Amino acid sequence: MPDNHSITKKERDCLIAVGRHLEDQFPVRLSDLSRELGIKNPTALNLVKRLESKDMVLDDKGMIILTKNGLERYQEIQEIHRIIETLMVKHGVDLNRACQISQFIDYLMDHPSVDTIFENLGKPSICPHGESIDQYH
Repeated sequence: MPDNHSITKKERDCLIAVGRHLEDQFPVRLSDLSRELGIKNPTALNLVKRLESKDMVLDDKGMIILTKNGLERYQEIQEIHRIIETLMVKHGVDLNRACQISQFIDYLMDHPSVDTIFENLGKPSICPHGESIDQYH
């Protein structure tokens, strides 16, 4: 059985792109997802199939939606991203650069390490972009 928590950088980017459309009236379409990720439709379909095998997304006739597991992982990544971003900005890293760097490590961080960073930052409620830091785990 695959480790449903372990994902690649490309899978992370796909999951985040699908999650960004949670508030939309309709789920994101595969063609829109491929355009947003800057990849061809077959490559996007491959990513979706990989995430489906990890029970993170569901492809319903080209409409891609997060599963319960996918939503939880999306929220965890967002939380970790915002905490790491906050840490870097607090230590003088440019906001946009901190955001870019966070994208390369947010999906790799473990909860105990992130919790320690969060505690040492004083449990901030918002990140430097003004987004809420919610504890999902």
